[in-house]
Amino acid sequence: MLFKKLIFNNYKTYYGIQEINLSLSEDDLSESRNIILFGGLNGAGKTTILKAIKYVLFGERGISDEEKKRVFSNTINDTYFDEGGRESSVSLIIELDNGEEYIIKVEWLFDHLKRRVHENRTIQKVGVFRNKNLNVTDINAFNRFIDRVIPYNAAPFFIFDGEEIRELITKQDASSMRLAIHKITGLDTYKHLLKDLDSLESSLYKKMRSSTNAATVESYKKELIDKEEQLQKLEERIIGFRKKTEKIKAELNEVTAERNKKLTSNSASRELLVKKQAQISTQLELKRESFKKHYKNNIVLILLADLIKEMKASVKKENEQKVAKIMKESSLAPYHEFIEQLLQSPIDPPLSDEQLRQIKKIGEAIWLKKEKKTFNVQEVEEIHDLSTKDYQTLLSLNILDQHTLVKYIEEIELLHDQYEKLEAQILDAPTTVDVSKDNNTISVLNQRLGELQVRMRSANTKLSPLREAVTNLKNKLSRSADQGESTELIEQKLEYISRLKAFTTEYLERMTELKAQQIQDQFSFMLNKLIRKTNEFSRIVFDRTSYSIKLYNDRGQEISMYDRSAGEMQLISSSFIWALIKASDLELPMVIDTPLGRLDSIHRNHLVKHYYTELSKQVIILSTDTEITEEYVELMEKHSAKQYLLDYDEEKKYTIIRHGYFNLVEVK
Repeated sequence: MLFKKLIFNNYKTYYGIQEINLSLSEDDLSESRNIILFGGLNGAGKTTILKAIKYVLFGERGISDEEKKRVFSNTINDTYFDEGGRESSVSLIIELDNGEEYIIKVEWLFDHLKRRVHENRTIQKVGVFRNKNLNVTDINAFNRFIDRVIPYNAAPFFIFDGEEIRELITKQDASSMRLAIHKITGLDTYKHLLKDLDSLESSLYKKMRSSTNAATVESYKKELIDKEEQLQKLEERIIGFRKKTEKIKAELNEVTAERNKKLTSNSASRELLVKKQAQISTQLELKRESFKKHYKNNIVLILLADLIKEMKASVKKENEQKVAKIMKESSLAPYHEFIEQLLQSPIDPPLSDEQLRQIKKIGEAIWLKKEKKTFNVQEVEEIHDLSTKDYQTLLSLNILDQHTLVKYIEEIELLHDQYEKLEAQILDAPTTVDVSKDNNTISVLNQRLGELQVRMRSANTKLSPLREAVTNLKNKLSRSADQGESTELIEQKLEYISRLKAFTTEYLERMTELKAQQIQDQFSFMLNKLIRKTNEFSRIVFDRTSYSIKLYNDRGQEISMYDRSAGEMQLISSSFIWALIKASDLELPMVIDTPLGRLDSIHRNHLVKHYYTELSKQVIILSTDTEITEEYVELMEKHSAKQYLLDYDEEKKYTIIRHGYFNLVEVK
């Protein structure tokens, strides 16, 4: 997708109708002139361009009520309003990858107090129905159309303030980073698919339950509804506990970090204790995650190990007897045919029934002896009615023991004891700073956290039996359903849904890992081009395990990200955006406000040469005059297709967009 044109009609600081040509020619693209440069002083309307594009595309999505008031407090141009004008608009012309062009226009009407009284949004496909405008009455349908072109969740990575992108790094956490990767790469769709499959599965189970009126099935249905309601309430409680726990953990980490910062700045020995405690904390968290993963994947097999072993032996024995019976009957089939014909012939004197039975029995033994076949057929009670698939599935189940779980628990307890001992040492270490308030806060938070964890463990203890009860009831309903065609079709659909859910879950996990690897590779590739190594740090990586960016010194020790300069953070964040975009496979235009203000000349040149020229087919840069140097001018003239100056008239109090930039400003 490309932006073709942006049109202001008395919008904010732009007086009158002003059109901005954003199109790129084939020569521009072939010559790597993908940059469209806007320059102007602060307050001339650079950020207005960025926000106008975002509002035309996404409307009020993601805008708080407070921000909405600020956005519309001065939408209409003051000069035009004073002349009696009451309407304002912004139009954006976009070109899709298939060559189709659309004009998206947003118009506002204001009253005499500059209050917005009406907004109208239209979309027009160029060249169709004589360019007829279509009013957007269904905003959800419009949003779905826009999200197919440029996903809303991907917008912060394509349209952003260059000086604010450091928040991508400073506020990073594993869950939000995984979520960002899912959204920008389209994997979020598969998460919605899983929810839809769950909903479909539930509806099919309900349909199956309602297909019979038997009293037993009715009892199952009522019990299942009750259990599902209990399960839903319990899961909601657990989610609430988790949210509260995460919030307290975040507060605890923040207070502990602040306390430790005070302590490390006061005492070298205390610093060693704090560092060691941080390492133990990291090891403890990783070990807990490994335990949770192993527990989640294997707990059922561990708990049922003895039963599975017994059932395997039982069904195997039943199957062997079944096969032996079938083979014996097959071997005796010709004999039975012969003896029946023989005994139907008249015999004088007639034989009794007992004599006939003995002849048949003796004949079977002679026949089998002649055939040299023996069958060890014993009378075994057959209690398992299994299909071939179920039989093979049961035999393939692994038999696991609890030793691995016990080992995990012992290691976690050992790490926890080490952490607590270090905490005690930190508290006892001499200090000249007062951290008693922090320690009290940590104690209170730990107490609250412990109480929540106890409650959550109690709830989790009830969760598995409830889920098992729900599963058992669903199985009973499935087995009790009528054996008609519709039931078979429902069962087939449920089987397909189960397979599809398993496939989708595995695909989502594998693709997340793949995209994380791509992000790691692209991040390192661009960072090596942009940033110079210093004595303070020599290596910056994207950790695929924790989904975070980490900084290391020349001794391989991780160092704080917060101490880096604004310029360094901007380059690190820019490299991360590069990696996300390349992993997303989205070809979208970039709009970047004030991207170079905090960089020195070397890093500025690297960003233009290696980053913006390769980042996207179309890069719109909103620059300030403080960024203009002779070398910067040469670079931009080489790589920019168009340059515009946002010329603010101090006397008339509005901005005029002028062609050419470097010819109209002073080079520093």
